[in-house]
Amino acid sequence: MARTVVIVGGGYGGSLVAKELDAVADVVLVDPREAFVNAAGSLRALTRPDWAAHVFFRYDTLLDRGRVIRDRAVSADPAGVTLASGERVDADYLVLATGSGYTYPAKPNPGSTTTEAALSDLRKTHEELSGADRVLILGAGPVGLELAGEIHEVWPAKRIVIVDRGNDLLPSLLPEVRAALHTQLADRGIDLRLNTGLAAPPPTAPARPASSRSPPRPATGSRPTSGSGRSG
Repeated sequence: MARTVVIVGGGYGGSLVAKELDAVADVVLVDPREAFVNAAGSLRALTRPDWAAHVFFRYDTLLDRGRVIRDRAVSADPAGVTLASGERVDADYLVLATGSGYTYPAKPNPGSTTTEAALSDLRKTHEELSGADRVLILGAGPVGLELAGEIHEVWPAKRIVIVDRGNDLLPSLLPEVRAALHTQLADRGIDLRLNTGLAAPPPTAPARPASSRSPPRPATGSRPTSGSGRSG
């Protein structure tokens, strides 16, 4: 008799484990989302909504033998997991692959668990972003820089300001790489302000247009996900 493997979280790691074990075990994948999200394409999906559907891959096509439960795990023990619905799923082996969270739009809003809801969020934010003359990005890490590049690619005339409290741009990179990044930002007219923070929170929520038509975009890093079946 095949062993039951319960995998909590259907992100990159969880989906890969589920797919690899599908032929040799009874796999149960737990995730509240309708589809796997290729988060590497999320920022392009924001600026190109006609392309955005390409980052979603439905879980019901992932496994040949196993099953997917759309729910959140609220507790786990060596014998299995308990879901938010109250359902108990017993397991011979338990894989916790809850991943990490990141501020929207680098990853979908936690509450938008269907593909259509996530796409609707992207379309709405794209419309707001399209109407802004200026964009403020908080954080000059890889995501903040990528977001600035994607925005500039679609709207080259839009003024983009990146603010970061750090003294150096991506200090873990080689000096010549950082110098090249500075050059690329300058060539595109993107205003990078290091060693700079906000004196007060913006007068509008992230991703919402202010009266100055400058929606702030937070790009302040990822955080581990625990206590749920949300994929990351």
